[in-house]
Amino acid sequence: MSALNILFAAVAFATAAVVVWLCVRWHRLSKTEGYKRLSARTYAWCLSFAIIPVAFGVLCLMDYYKGSPLAPFLLAAATIICAMATLHRENGKTFLRTARDFVSAYAPWDSRPRKMRAPRFLSAPAARIRKAHAARKARRDERLSAREASDGKPSAARAWLHGTFAPWAKTDLVRLAVAALFAFVSLEICWHVNLVWMNFLSRLIDWAMVLLAMGAMYFLFQRRSWGAIAVAVALYVLGIVEYFVVVLKGSVIQAGDIYALGTAAAVSDGLKFDFGGTVLLGAIALDLCFLALQRISPVVRRSAVGLDSPADASEAAAAAPTDPSATGEKDAAPSTATAPSRRTGHRVLGVVLNVLLACACAFGAWGTTHAAYAWTQFLGTKFWQPVVAYSDHGFLTSFFSMWYGMPIEVPRGYSQQKAKTIEKKLAKQYDSSDSAKTYARAKAQFDQVKPSVIFVQNETFSDLSKFYDIAYTGYTGPEYFNSMSDTLSRGVLNVSVVGGGTCNSEFEFLTGNSMAYVGTGKYPYNLYNFSKVNSLAKQFKSIGYGTAAIHPNIASNWNRDKVYPQLGFDQFLDINDFQGAPVFHNGVTDLATYQKILELIQNSDKPMFIADITMQNHTGYDKNNIPADRLTNYQLKNVSAYENAEFNEYVSCIKASDEDLKVFIQALRQLNKPVVLVFYGDHQPNISSNYLNDSVYPNEDKSSLAHQLRAFKTQYFIWANYDVAGTPAKSTNKEMSIGYLSSYMMELIGAPLSNHQKANLQTMLKMPFLTLMGYSDTNGTWRESSTELTDPSISGDSAATKAYRNLDMVQYLEFGSKVKH
Repeated sequence: MSALNILFAAVAFATAAVVVWLCVRWHRLSKTEGYKRLSARTYAWCLSFAIIPVAFGVLCLMDYYKGSPLAPFLLAAATIICAMATLHRENGKTFLRTARDFVSAYAPWDSRPRKMRAPRFLSAPAARIRKAHAARKARRDERLSAREASDGKPSAARAWLHGTFAPWAKTDLVRLAVAALFAFVSLEICWHVNLVWMNFLSRLIDWAMVLLAMGAMYFLFQRRSWGAIAVAVALYVLGIVEYFVVVLKGSVIQAGDIYALGTAAAVSDGLKFDFGGTVLLGAIALDLCFLALQRISPVVRRSAVGLDSPADASEAAAAAPTDPSATGEKDAAPSTATAPSRRTGHRVLGVVLNVLLACACAFGAWGTTHAAYAWTQFLGTKFWQPVVAYSDHGFLTSFFSMWYGMPIEVPRGYSQQKAKTIEKKLAKQYDSSDSAKTYARAKAQFDQVKPSVIFVQNETFSDLSKFYDIAYTGYTGPEYFNSMSDTLSRGVLNVSVVGGGTCNSEFEFLTGNSMAYVGTGKYPYNLYNFSKVNSLAKQFKSIGYGTAAIHPNIASNWNRDKVYPQLGFDQFLDINDFQGAPVFHNGVTDLATYQKILELIQNSDKPMFIADITMQNHTGYDKNNIPADRLTNYQLKNVSAYENAEFNEYVSCIKASDEDLKVFIQALRQLNKPVVLVFYGDHQPNISSNYLNDSVYPNEDKSSLAHQLRAFKTQYFIWANYDVAGTPAKSTNKEMSIGYLSSYMMELIGAPLSNHQKANLQTMLKMPFLTLMGYSDTNGTWRESSTELTDPSISGDSAATKAYRNLDMVQYLEFGSKVKH
């Protein structure tokens, strides 16, 4: 525990103690200085401000706070001010007089300071302001008197409107608006401080959403603040979660994450939840939100009729005349029999009216989410950089824009017949190409050999030295992986995710579909039913293969326990099959999963198709759990010591994976069964997008596609323990996209190709790379993925554009039309 955190904890606990002391002091003032006795509700509000400092103090003692040293003191000041304002709100004296009394309450009368007077240069303007206010009030009273004199009594409708809306329209509505503003700030400021540069209309839309949501809860709870408080707390908690997602994953909370809460909880054990000063700034905003909401009272107020307490009400009732003649109406009938029924009717009518207004506000909030989507669509906002988009437009506007974009869009001019025609045409073009002749030789061999096929999706595996200019550190990447010279093919692999989203890389490889046509912020495993979708497992199963999947973690991660059977896997080995297995860093070692693969192949009497999704290198590179003799010590420039330590922990994990890979390849070489191995990394670590890319290339435009793409690359290789017909003796170096990789693998080893896979291979000739980030033409020029790219006049490359449009049709035929959101 650091000394600063001990100091911050002391400040936090002292702040909470001051809040309690303020309540005790006020109670004494109410006896000695004639202050109003406050209700238990007011004291409860005041004490509630001590909750956040106490929680913060506990977290400091646990050494979780790593932020600015100024933020804790700002939180302390804001807490005390809010508590003081809460106690002062029912007092008739000025705030300055209240503060003076608090300071001198227990001092002897002779030693108390004299009455504090404002300086002359302030008193004169104040006098002018009071005079102007009195003049305005006099003119307003004159207008009202003139109106009553000319029109007589106000109409029933006007009287009802005034009686119904006046008590809250000029007070509670304003307080809700102010509270909504601070709630919006508490959500946004937690994870970024770019509020000033946010799009203005997006800011306004976000605030309107919060205001209408609070309004709906305000009316639902019969014009009380409880529901609005719940909305404010929920937004602040959401801001904290967003902060950790941005810091730990380099991403944001997206619409598809709602369906991945179980996975997020399961993999969070390896993460360290330190937080910074922006979270405390959000807490300050939340306190100010509470300060506004606490001033909202029930619509029926005793003070409105001059009653300050139940005792006053009893006295007023006792003093009221009971004789009808005392009212000046000799023939007036007693109203005691009818008053209760009238009050009950008014209450029922009020409840119904409030519920209707709550529904209206809820409908307005729902409509505002659609306005947010329309606004981002109008601006043409690209969500392939979600952190940038969320920073520009705010959390709520961006989240709901992505939510309404969740369904897979139907391609322009799509029809099933047209898509089938395009797919068949592409397949026919492939069948008549030179590649088909080479494939025919490999296919003849494959039909005889029937090798087992393994694909290893190695968690966060990537040789960062290939993508970032860090040669000065001495790091040259995974030694054995880079030394393999007898692969069938190897090279750079373009992927659609960074720092997380493992299942999307898995989805692209297993189905041959690209996330470019699915959309940003979506996780197909969590959204769709794959029973009708073609996959490699189903393809190999149809020709007599056994199918098995391995993932040494909870089976429900990314919904795999449901998706794998739908994809055609007969067997699934999860964490329960690795009891007692060795662990390194954040999970079961790679080697332990490789040993399971060898067992499955050796114990099977038929060839196997096996998917291995490793866990060892999972994110969370500040755990300090690497043995000293296996921890590297490279020194990066332009990064903090903490970030440099993260880099070395990640590199140490890759080194361990490389050593396990060497053992696995040696075992496969000695295996007496033919085997094909596809090995690749699913994505780069979050350190790439968080700071490595920016620190190595500080002069690049950080929002440019070229800069961003560097973090969306890993490596792959395809290897076999036998000589595959039609392939060169030395490794072929070929860069590609993960959506093409399975089709390319099937072609290399001569496995049966579907029309969809042939369409992928043929499209790859004109559009070599395609990911969620964008696509590339044959000249290596990248452009953003978008439905607009189907327009040749916009893309500027008719060949690549036509390939993009045709593959869009084919993928919707093979995937989009077969699943439901």
